Amino acid sequence: MTVARPQQVTVTVRGDGHLFLLILLLALTGCTVAPSPAAVSPLPAPSPTPTPGPTVLYDQGLACQQAGDWECARAAFTRALELDPGLAPAYRARAAVHLALGDGPAALQDAQTAIMLAPEDAGAYALLGEVLRRAFNDPIQALDAYDAAVRRDSSLAPALFLARWECAVAAARSDLIAELAAEYARLHPDDPMRMYYRGRALLAQGLPRVAIRVVGETIEQEGGSAALWFVLGEAYAADEAWREAVICYEQARALMEAGDSSLGAVSGNPTAALALALGTAYLHAGRCGDAEAAFRHAQASGACRPDLLTLVGQAMICRQR
Repeated sequence: MTVARPQQVTVTVRGDGHLFLLILLLALTGCTVAPSPAAVSPLPAPSPTPTPGPTVLYDQGLACQQAGDWECARAAFTRALELDPGLAPAYRARAAVHLALGDGPAALQDAQTAIMLAPEDAGAYALLGEVLRRAFNDPIQALDAYDAAVRRDSSLAPALFLARWECAVAAARSDLIAELAAEYARLHPDDPMRMYYRGRALLAQGLPRVAIRVVGETIEQEGGSAALWFVLGEAYAADEAWREAVICYEQARALMEAGDSSLGAVSGNPTAALALALGTAYLHAGRCGDAEAAFRHAQASGACRPDLLTLVGQAMICRQR
């Protein structure tokens, strides 16, 4: 493996008055008149600066990482590993830096090395899951890594829940989706979002009418967040009850406009997701103009769906009938 070396840093002054003043003072110091030899006092030779050890370099890398200086962190971790190739935490930390800098293969290699050196390190398995999920779009292997992390340290389960949920949904593993929904309910028995996950699990199992009943009862008894109204709309849509789906999605939209951020906790782009759902429900309910407006709003919101232009076209054709 070729180890990256720290690069030399060149400082460029870009309008920073304090930095410019410092450079100017250093330059002026270099131009001062030297005293006569008789006035010069002998000075002891400077002692060599000791080379920092691997632990010190590792700590420096962590400080750079916390400050968001990824190149500084990578250089420090690399120097630490040059001095101590068996320092497993440095491999794990450098893997996270590689991932942040978009170097998936290097992140994977370092995460695997960290696990090889410390096979019981739950954090290394969690990081491997992140690398597989984010850099390689491999939800199945990522799930295996996350599960290995949780088996070694059950306290990681809450922190890794959303990543595991995302992988289970991407892999279309209805069994794991159900297990994770039950896990969330155990960990958060009073959190209304437990019913969002319960509803999604029922939909994954092909039980939309059960989801309608369960989520609907929760909304009646406890009140509904935008996320709960959204998943209820999804259940009605899966049952092809489009008018009811429209009502639910519109209620979710009203709550979001009033400041409800619950859907953002389970969607990377909740505005686009809701606009797409509304557009589809409007189209099936015969509200063609509303459908086109919703799809165009989804476009403007950065929706990533290959058939979005086709949906816009379908709504336009619907309006002309």
